[in-house]
Amino acid sequence: KERERERRDRQTDRQRVIMEDLPVGVKVEVVEYGANQEDAIERLRESQQEPPRRDELEDGDIVVAVMATEIVWTDTVMATGQYQHQARVPYSPGMTYAGKVAYATEAAEAQGVRVGMRVAVASEGAGPRSLGRYQKWGGCASYAVAHHSHIRVFPEWWSYGEAASFAYGYETAYHCLVECGRVTAGETILINGATGGVGIPAVHLALMLGLTVIATTRSEKKVEFLKSLGVHHVVCLESLPEGLPFYKRVKELTGGRGVDVAYDGVGGDVITLGSIRSLRFAGRLLIVGWASTPNVAAGGGRRGSPNANKIPTNLIMMKSVRVIGCPAMIATKHDPTLAPRRKKAITEWLLQGKLPPPTISAAFPLSQVRQALLSRVHSGSQTGSTVCTLPPLPHPLWNGPSKL
Repeated sequence: KERERERRDRQTDRQRVIMEDLPVGVKVEVVEYGANQEDAIERLRESQQEPPRRDELEDGDIVVAVMATEIVWTDTVMATGQYQHQARVPYSPGMTYAGKVAYATEAAEAQGVRVGMRVAVASEGAGPRSLGRYQKWGGCASYAVAHHSHIRVFPEWWSYGEAASFAYGYETAYHCLVECGRVTAGETILINGATGGVGIPAVHLALMLGLTVIATTRSEKKVEFLKSLGVHHVVCLESLPEGLPFYKRVKELTGGRGVDVAYDGVGGDVITLGSIRSLRFAGRLLIVGWASTPNVAAGGGRRGSPNANKIPTNLIMMKSVRVIGCPAMIATKHDPTLAPRRKKAITEWLLQGKLPPPTISAAFPLSQVRQALLSRVHSGSQTGSTVCTLPPLPHPLWNGPSKL
């Protein structure tokens, strides 16, 4: 008992030294909701960030010195108050992030977490999309707090940007294709927005699962990129003959039958209606998002959807289309078995090399977070994910005599 008490005292002293010696960092926060995406981005506040206080932590928590965070379209919508839940302001954007463990509580250390470890944090319980006390700790800050169970495993050779970006895209694609779409090998899938942050992961996952992939893109410049991923057919919207709807090209590629599944994260009349017309009889339409029509709700934190998207119910009925909404995060609150199942599958596939690391389109320093967010508002020009990077902070352990 005496030895255990001495060990605990040494650990407490060590933890106190670490917390007291952590340097001041920087943070970007949403302090009020914007009327629209651009207005919300302008309203962001940048300031110094004091290290988290010990009395803010609970046993099991870790403090992460953030090195990179993925910036996604949802960050821009959330900052207008149009997301499914309204995060309490102020909070830092950045739903998934990666960095080094700057501090670990005793329960976290008991699970093998050590100061200096490279970690990724992505969970339904962490960051702005969560509902509890970790909600304010997004990746657009030098420090973020999470529970040790929110740590995700990733290949050791990945960059911090890749580690910060894999979960959002792959988990969304997995939920849509596997849980909601119930896709099977040999089926044909149409993937819209195929070069985006959730489009490329859907392509990789569909190919791995043995599907024939037809991808759409608006730009001729992206055709070769999609072919390099292994896509079987690419439909370039800007290259189609004038007056030819893209769904007719899809029908040609499937011998007039249509695709089994359509993956739609773009939305809007052209893409969603075209996706329905591209389907075979009794096909499945997977609604992943509505990136082309972001301001469906009132904005400014108000509720209601005055600009809601509309789809033709008569066409849905006559084609016997299954329209399936695929909210990857909300679904975990209604079915707690979803998150562990998809995390396990994705982690195994990544470590086995069956899925590649995410494609990083652009990296911005945190000082240019507004440009990063605007690039996701206009993400049609992007190929892959966008990240914000943070400068490494000095640390009493990994920069001192006992370097890790």
